[in-house]
This record gives sequence, structure tokens and C-alpha cells, in this order.
Amino acid sequence: MNEFKVGLLALATLAAIVFMSFKITSNQSGFGQYVTYRTIVKDASGIFPKTPIKVAGIAAGRITSIELQGNTALITFEILKQIQVTKNSKLRIKSVGFLGDKYIEIYVGDSTEMLAKLDFIDSEESAGIETLVKDASEVLVDVKSIVKSLKESISPDGQVSPIKQILADLSEVMANTKEATEVLKRVTAGNEQKINALMDNLESFSYDLAYQMDKANPDSTMSDIKEVLSNTKKLTADLNEIVADVKRGKGTVGKLLVEDEIADQVKATLSSVQKIVGKADAIRTELSAFTGVNTLGGAENELALRIFPSPERFYHLGLTTTEIGPDTETITETTTSGTTVVQNKKERQKDTFKFNIQVGRRVQDFGFRGGLIESSGGLALDYYLQNFGTRFSLEGFDYKKDKGANLRFITELQLWNVLYGRASLDDMARKERSATVQAGLRFNDEDLKGLIGFFF
Repeated sequence: MNEFKVGLLALATLAAIVFMSFKITSNQSGFGQYVTYRTIVKDASGIFPKTPIKVAGIAAGRITSIELQGNTALITFEILKQIQVTKNSKLRIKSVGFLGDKYIEIYVGDSTEMLAKLDFIDSEESAGIETLVKDASEVLVDVKSIVKSLKESISPDGQVSPIKQILADLSEVMANTKEATEVLKRVTAGNEQKINALMDNLESFSYDLAYQMDKANPDSTMSDIKEVLSNTKKLTADLNEIVADVKRGKGTVGKLLVEDEIADQVKATLSSVQKIVGKADAIRTELSAFTGVNTLGGAENELALRIFPSPERFYHLGLTTTEIGPDTETITETTTSGTTVVQNKKERQKDTFKFNIQVGRRVQDFGFRGGLIESSGGLALDYYLQNFGTRFSLEGFDYKKDKGANLRFITELQLWNVLYGRASLDDMARKERSATVQAGLRFNDEDLKGLIGFFF
């Protein structure tokens, strides 16, 4: 009874996950009728099969395949039939945010003539992170040119600094003013009576003027001028000190003016950031979980993660569990009074765990894998039928001297969207043959994002 309840709970959980997967990825599945179109782009970085196609910002289809055609990428995709795609429609690869995932946006034209099935849609180049970094590099070159011009203006080679020239001119003006004052003093010495008479007639005016020219009076104009001149003197001294530090290469501005290496280092840093962002954006993952039954081992489950650094290379990490493990034979020889007794003891483990760690490469419709297959060394060959969502695999592993290698043939079929079925035949070259039937789910990056977004 407990086993029945556990099995019923497992089936209910699997059904709930399948329902949520269909609910989330419905815009990428076969709900409704679709029409297939094609396009050619110069750069298909960051887009893969199942990448969404959007119209007016709403998902309306997905990419089915990407192929290399000459020096360009041929993209085949499908769109809901109710979307009226005209002949003057345009297509553009866009990103979600600064470092977000990429998708394809279709801008439907105003033509009345519709595109037929498998017709081509013109693509437009879009401004991405690569264009932004390139523009930033060009701006940096302009900034470097401006800073160089500013340096030549402040401190020209072989010439007197403009600021020093201004200070020299100001000193000359002050000397001329002092000389004129001495001349005025000599002139007034012989006309003191006339000046006194003039001052008596303008007593009222003189009083006001004397008040404003009184340096001891804090409210006088002369006091304000004295303060302004004092501040100007301090400002001039600070400016001279700043210019001297800039010429010696101190501070950020000084280094920009004196050291050309800084601008080159900034450009190199931006280029490195561009490469890192490009590599991180190109990595894709695929998560799968299968459960089923083996004719000898009972219940069998598998959890696997595939990491794609590029479309043609991948790493396979997985864990396989079986209800009943393989047989273990123990031979014991006992000799008593010259008589030898041989005992053979066979045991079978329960709830065993096996690991899968493999490195693989795709070459067109073929895939090659090597590494640990169920905790033993082995090799595998895969053949993909992309149009039917089917994969055939032949694996060789668990080599034994007296029995040879375990040859396993696997057939995997996409039943609907993220739901897959799998059948395999183990130990094809041995007497202990067994068969396994499994069903499971497989999610790519787009499916996982939708599933996580459903809960959070």
C-alpha cells in the first residue's frame, strides 16, 4: 500500500510539472498553426534554436534551426499563422537590457502583399554591446585628442606658459601705476592751496568718498576690493600650484596629459570586457530528467545537465539511480584435510548511484561523446534527426575481460514540446540483455527562465 501511495504521488508530481511546463512554454509549442519563414544575418551570436520570435514585443514564434551558409547564418523560424507578415517586413536581433538574452523582433510592414511559406525576411543590423564598445573606443580617441590640445595650450613646448605671461603683464601694469602715482605726487606739491579750495567746495562729496575709501571701515568699498584682491592672489597661487602638478604628471588629469599609456589601457580593458561578455552570453544549458523501468534492474531514473560553450561543443554531467544494481560474485576456496571446497556467492546491491561525466562535440547531424558513462570509461556516437526531434545513440562502456563491453542502443523521441520518451537495449553483446523504457522532461535556457518566472 505504501509503494502504491509513493508511486501515485510521483505520478501526480510529474503531471503537475508537465502541466506547468506546457503552460509556461505554450508560446513556443504547437498551439495553433505556424508558418515557416527564413532570414540571413551576418552575426547570429547569442541566438539558438527555441530563441523566441516577437511581434510588437509579444512572443509569436521561435527559431527552429540555425545553419552556416557561406559567411552568413541562415535562420529558419516559425510564426503563428494569424500574424500577417508582409513582403516589406523587417527583422532585427535585439537584447533584453544591457547584458540580457537575445531575441528576434519582427516589424510588420504596410504592404498588402503577404509572404509565402519559406520566403526570406530582410534583416537589419542592431546596436548591441559590441557597437557600444566600439563607439566608446572612438569617443576615447576624441577625448585623448582634446586633452592633448589642452596640454599644448596650457604648457606649449619651447614657449612661455600663457598663465605666466598674464602674471608678468599684471606686474608690469602695477609698476606703471606706481610710477604714475609718483608723478602725480610731484604735481600736487606746488598746488596745495588750489586743491584745498576745491576740497572745501566739495566737502560733502569728499566726506562720502572718504567713507567708501576708508580701509579700516569693514563696510567700505575699499575693504571689499581689498578682500577681492586677497582672494584673487590666493586663487592665482592655487592655480600656479595646480598647473605645476599637472605638468609633473600628478593626479588623474596630469596622468592623462603626460602618460599616453592610460588611454591605451582603458581601450584594452573595454576590449577585454567585450570578450568576456560575449563568451558568457554564448553559453547555453540544457536540463533533463527521466524516469522509467528496466527489465532487470527495476526502477531507473536519470538527471542530466548539458553545458554548451558553443553550438558544436558540450559537456554532459549526470546522475543515474537504479532500484537494483548489478550482480557481485565472490569466490571462496577452503582447504580442509587436503580437500578443497569452492563457494560462489552472488549478491545484488539496491539503490545504486552512477555518475556520467562526458565531453562531446557536434559535427552536423552527428555527435561524439567520451568520458564516464555510468561510473565507467566509455565512448558514444549520437545521430540527430532535427526535423523529428529524434536521437539515436550507441554507447560502449563497462568493459569486462571475460564478457566484453556493455553495448547500449538508445532511441529518444520528442513527444510534445518538453516531453520526451526513451527506449534502450543494454548488453547487446552479452547474454544478460535488458531493456529500459523511460519518459521525462528536457528544458533549455528559455524554458527554465519561464519556469522560474512562474514561481517567482
